[in-house]
Amino acid sequence: MIDIEHTRNHVRKAIDSVNLQLYPFPHAFIENVWPEEVYEMFHTNNPLDSNSELIKSWLKKHSKDNPQYQIRKQIDCYKLQDEFWTDIRKVLFDDNWYAKIIMDKYKTYFATHFGPLCKDDKWLEWVVQEWFVQKHDVDYFIGPHTDRHDRVFTNIFTFPRENTHEHLGTSIYTAGDGDLSPGGKHFGFKGFEKIKQMPYRKNCLFIFFKSRWAFHAVEKIEDIDVTKRYGMQIQVYEKPFNEITPKTSGYETLLDT
Repeated sequence: MIDIEHTRNHVRKAIDSVNLQLYPFPHAFIENVWPEEVYEMFHTNNPLDSNSELIKSWLKKHSKDNPQYQIRKQIDCYKLQDEFWTDIRKVLFDDNWYAKIIMDKYKTYFATHFGPLCKDDKWLEWVVQEWFVQKHDVDYFIGPHTDRHDRVFTNIFTFPRENTHEHLGTSIYTAGDGDLSPGGKHFGFKGFEKIKQMPYRKNCLFIFFKSRWAFHAVEKIEDIDVTKRYGMQIQVYEKPFNEITPKTSGYETLLDT
């Protein structure tokens, strides 16, 4: 259904065409990510329409205090078996193709984050790549947060039919000078300054890299487009590493502060 190499070449050229922005944390916004014919297929093969039995609400365990999270619905794309989504999986994940081109885009970050594991791409053995499609509705929001402490980088693909609701995009924020969050907490908007909004625009990709400063949010949705803010995410997490402690066999601790 999809020409894998043609699609990869298009995606890579789109990502290579933009510069990484460093303020207030490293991120990039890329337009025309997919070939036009492939982008149309994301709509004709929208699993949120055709595979409703796979839809799950997000963060159910936190729904008592934050019922807005239940408004977000998503499907684990690894569960999709049709030809189109199988081809998209091949484009992105066979040989870890997509993760490798993001590393090429920002090698310093990965060298800092994974150190010697970058040799021979061993870092790829230490990450999990979650992949899902999602939709939202009126009253959904999520306040400023920096994601879980084990997040490595996030990729948000936007799939509107028309560019009529660009205000639905993800925004990035700063907290007060010196104020940060290692991760795992969601905040209200008070005390944060909105720096930039990524438009919810056709065939775009917002990439950002985890840090204690990487505050981002979605403002409360008052009106929604016909696709209900349809999009796709790849969220890359670390697997647990082994911290050397005084109890770790094979090492000698000389000072433990």
